[in-house]
Amino acid sequence: MKILRAVKKGNSDVKIELDNGDVLYLSYEIFFKSGLRKNDEISSDRFSLLVEENKLFHIKQKAYRLLSRRIHSEFELRQKLSQKEYSRYLIDRVIDELSDKKYLNDYEFANQFADENIKNKLWGEKKLIAELYKKGINKRIISDVVLDKFSEGNNLDNADQLATKKFKQLAYKNLDRQKLMQKIITFLLGKGYDFETAKRAAENVLPKLAD
Repeated sequence: MKILRAVKKGNSDVKIELDNGDVLYLSYEIFFKSGLRKNDEISSDRFSLLVEENKLFHIKQKAYRLLSRRIHSEFELRQKLSQKEYSRYLIDRVIDELSDKKYLNDYEFANQFADENIKNKLWGEKKLIAELYKKGINKRIISDVVLDKFSEGNNLDNADQLATKKFKQLAYKNLDRQKLMQKIITFLLGKGYDFETAKRAAENVLPKLAD
C-alpha cells in the first residue's frame, strides 16, 4: 500500500489516504513519530501496528485526563476506560504503564479516599470498608488503611456530629424518645458505625438537645 496523501484533520488528527482505497486516521503525535511521508509504502503488518499504536495513544490520553481530575483506583480507571469499548489487552498495557510510572497506586488512593470521607462525610469503619471494596481495593490494603484510620475504633465525636444532624432533621416529626433513638442508631449504622458507638452517640445527643 502506498500513501497518496496525508491531510491534517482538525487540531489533532491526520487522515492518510492509501492507493488501495483504505483510509488511516492517526493522531498527529503518532503520525509525526512514524515518520510517514507521501509515496511511502505501508505493509499490512505496519498498517495494523499503526492502528494499534493510535488506539493506545487515545487510551492513554483518556486515562491522563481522568487522573488529572482526581486520583483513581486501578479498578475505577479500568472500568471507565472499558466504557469506551477499548480492547482489554490495550487497557492492560496502559494500566501497567501508569502503575510503573506511579500514576496509579491503590494504597495512596485508599489512604486519600479514607481521609476525605472520614473528614467530610464522617464515615465509620464499616462504611469505609464497604466503599473501598466497591473501588476494587484488595483486602490487604483495606486492612492496612482501616487499621491506621481506626486504630482506636470508631470516632465517637464524629458519630455525635452525625447524630446531632439527624436529630435536627427528625425534630419536627414529634416522635417519642425511643423512636428517635432507633432512627438515629439506624442512620449511624448506615454510616458505618458499630452498634455500640451508634447507641452511645444517640444517647449523647438526645438529652442534650431534647431539653
